[in-house]
Amino acid sequence: MNLPLAWQRKTGLNSSHVLPVSSPMSRSLILRSLWLPSLILGIGVVLALALVSLSAWRAESRMQVMQGHMQHILALQQLALHIEQDTLRPFDPHTPLSPAIKQALDGQLTQILNADQYRAADTPAILEQLRSVLALPGANHATLLNTLNQIRQRITAEIGAHGALVNAVQQSAQLEFKLTLGLAAGLPLLILAILFLLRHQVSVPLRDLGQLMHGLSRQNYASAPTQHAGAMIKPLLLRYNHLVSRLAELEAEHQNRETTLEQQVRDATGTLLAQQLRLAQAEKLATVGEVAAGIAHELRNPLSGIQLALVNLRSETSSPDHLERLDLILDELNRINRLLNGLLDQARHRPEAASAVCLADLCQAVAALARYQLPANVRLETQISDDLHCLLPADGLRQALLNLILNARNALASAPGIIRLQAQRSDADSIELTVIDNGPGFPAVLLNSAARPFLSGHESGTGLGLAVTRRFINGLGGHLALTNQPGGGARVSLRIPCPAASESA
Repeated sequence: MNLPLAWQRKTGLNSSHVLPVSSPMSRSLILRSLWLPSLILGIGVVLALALVSLSAWRAESRMQVMQGHMQHILALQQLALHIEQDTLRPFDPHTPLSPAIKQALDGQLTQILNADQYRAADTPAILEQLRSVLALPGANHATLLNTLNQIRQRITAEIGAHGALVNAVQQSAQLEFKLTLGLAAGLPLLILAILFLLRHQVSVPLRDLGQLMHGLSRQNYASAPTQHAGAMIKPLLLRYNHLVSRLAELEAEHQNRETTLEQQVRDATGTLLAQQLRLAQAEKLATVGEVAAGIAHELRNPLSGIQLALVNLRSETSSPDHLERLDLILDELNRINRLLNGLLDQARHRPEAASAVCLADLCQAVAALARYQLPANVRLETQISDDLHCLLPADGLRQALLNLILNARNALASAPGIIRLQAQRSDADSIELTVIDNGPGFPAVLLNSAARPFLSGHESGTGLGLAVTRRFINGLGGHLALTNQPGGGARVSLRIPCPAASESA
């Protein structure tokens, strides 16, 4: 079963990843889905046990609260008993309380308050008030009797609150027991009912989805129906429909992209060729500038001598008319010097930095670019080993090779021919790049004069291409050689320094 091309590219899937619904592995997957009811039942049992455990934990917590409150009531009763013993001893109720009695009562009240086991809301405030009253200097046995009455009232209120707590705990325990019993009895039935409904709402849409997947492998982008799907499977079907629509869009975009890609490549190549032509023209203009800079440098020396002679002549004459004429001549000479200095400043530029270059890749790129500029009857061949690496100015070398290939094309004119670009290691410290054609070869004047600007073997040539290439190779410490082939044709050899150790860099 073949998947759509756009899907394979976007998702990384192919026909080997899709299982037919009727395959043994699919049936195995369906049989393994029987573990789902068992898993859900197990979860139900665990949930019931958790509820029982929670009920037992809550009962234990309530028992601790009740036990703490009983201890609170007992503490109040012990305090009341202590006060009763103290009030029965003296005969005069106005007898002041001894410090020992105050300290003992204050300690008991403090302990009751710190225990924080009361259930009546106003108990802490009343106990704090009793502590304050007993701590007064005028506290006597009548005050102690009043305190006893207040403590008894607190005992009565706390006993009532304890009864309410017991009733609440009993009602909560009964409710939890009924809830646990109901869950234990009804949870399995509920789980079975849910499983039955899910099976009906999930298995049928999944079967339809499997059939749609078969159609999708044949580029049939039909959507899955969702009106009868359950809430669990419906999001999956909606996502599948979104995926199908997106795949259809991608397939259409892919077809459009394939039809326009070649044209875009051609347009980009034309732009690149135009930029390369402008770069070649700029390089030729740089050569012209270098010539102009050389001429300017040579002219400055005689001009300096002329200027010095005129200055000496001016110092020796006293005629106003002669002085005026000499000043005019000196001004013009100064202007010429400024022009020549400007030419020299323009000729100074920063050379291109060297970088690691794979000669095979660079030559292949140059050949691909040059083939668009060659006529159909001219074939360009390359023979470069992949293990040649050097540290060179890449753009300069690319331009030099392109100049040599275009020169060979001009030499062939309209005749059919072959241009061959080769590279090999000549020795341990250098490599040799060679451009060979089967044209008429170099004229004798060019072979004897090497590569010079404005000296060309072609009618419309300027000789700047070879001159620029020679200047570039010489700047690298290399050598350019022009020869003719024994059987006919021209050969340009570029020997470039390139130690063998640099190939491993």
